[in-house]
Amino acid sequence: MKLFWITLAAGLFLRLCILHAVSGATEVPFVRAAPTHSQTDPAIAFIEAPIVTANGLTKRFPQGSRLVRMTPGAQAASVLPLTPEFYAASDPQVSFDGTRILFSAQRTKSALWQIWEMAVDGTGLQQITHCTGDCLQPKYLPQNQIVYTSVDGKGAHRTSTIYICQISGKSAHPITFGPGNFQVETVLHSGRVVVSAESPLLPGGNLHQSRTLFTLRPDGSGLTLLRDQAMPNQNRSGAIELADGTILFLQTKNVAGNSAGGQLASIRPGALRASVLTGPAAAYQSAQELRVATLVVARHGSAPASDKNFNLYTFDLAGKSLGDVLYRNAKASSVQAVPLTPHALPRIYWSILHPTVQTGRILCLDSYISQDAPNGRLIGRIASVRVVTLEQPGNRERIVGDAPVESDGSFYATVPADAPIRFELLGPKGKILHAQRSWIWVRHGEDRGCQGCHDSPALAPANHFPMALRRFNTPTLLGGELRAQQSGRP
Repeated sequence: MKLFWITLAAGLFLRLCILHAVSGATEVPFVRAAPTHSQTDPAIAFIEAPIVTANGLTKRFPQGSRLVRMTPGAQAASVLPLTPEFYAASDPQVSFDGTRILFSAQRTKSALWQIWEMAVDGTGLQQITHCTGDCLQPKYLPQNQIVYTSVDGKGAHRTSTIYICQISGKSAHPITFGPGNFQVETVLHSGRVVVSAESPLLPGGNLHQSRTLFTLRPDGSGLTLLRDQAMPNQNRSGAIELADGTILFLQTKNVAGNSAGGQLASIRPGALRASVLTGPAAAYQSAQELRVATLVVARHGSAPASDKNFNLYTFDLAGKSLGDVLYRNAKASSVQAVPLTPHALPRIYWSILHPTVQTGRILCLDSYISQDAPNGRLIGRIASVRVVTLEQPGNRERIVGDAPVESDGSFYATVPADAPIRFELLGPKGKILHAQRSWIWVRHGEDRGCQGCHDSPALAPANHFPMALRRFNTPTLLGGELRAQQSGRP
């Protein structure tokens, strides 16, 4: 079987070289060094760029970049440019059957970023999106769909939202609805989407705000913080899921400018918190699973000392150690490497939302629970909860209404769908005892539950039936609009 795959890879590479020579495509004038890796490794696609920065999604490659393919084998093997007609390319993603590549690209320096797809040999190029803003970070989903990041606005008003569309580009729609500048990270085996966002989820993010990882379902419901809280002035991004369910990601300092890379960290299945895999001086830019227990990583070169580019290496997960050089380019960084191999289709998530319903419901089991309070519980009697929404334009706050809180801390309320909301806990005289900072949302017809106020996403709640459901079987309707909808009167 091994001989079959080696023969197949060699034959494929020969056909690609012939195709490239016939097409007359020109290469970007980068100087390449021969790869030094095993023939048993799969072919990989990756991004080459003269400069890699941390200045935001649309400015990562200020001098352009290209998507290339490298076939393993003898030293005579070379990289094949796949995007010679583009000024810049980024974010390669391989289809589940291993035959196609999804990526984002700019035709020219002034053009918007759009999503494209091609065969792994560079043929059959198709444009998927025609966004009015920049569209980047595409990932494949089951049922011929993709998820991607849409960036709109200018300067300080620039925001990013998660969108889903068909592979044809049709039926594009958002699945995030609050502030936080959400960005796509990966799709889990479970079918959930991992995204990164500012923490806390507030309008108008700044350099002192951290970015951390969240999960949500492909229909935009069930937004949840991934395990422990974000660290101050730290970014968590570049998340992938390994074959054993471990989530691996990059942890970097929250700074702008030339990218210094970051540390590799992971969250193992069942772990409450993340574990750092590399030292604080490490400078990793991307990571992907190459084979079992082995990664292909982009890291600042260690030799010669003057080499400040990111080069491709293997990384041994068991030993937490850097391995052999896979590829080094003296004139450019090599990042975002992905193996060109088939991989498992995630589970299909069947949405139970109701598009015609303009509300969702929130059930809180115990609003006294809070990680911000001493011993994990708020002091004082909570009489009610106030729901506040964020209106556009101008990020203007508006009170939706108040709902009663039962003696066990539970409450049950109906709130507007697809609108940013947050909660304020009130005492018997209306004084605010505790206020949520982050903005969340519920989708059309979504039933969303929470353990408490700012509760830990890694812990399960106690098994009890909340009084908010015992006392009445319908949620409190908050806001005049919602009451009018139910009564049928304006």
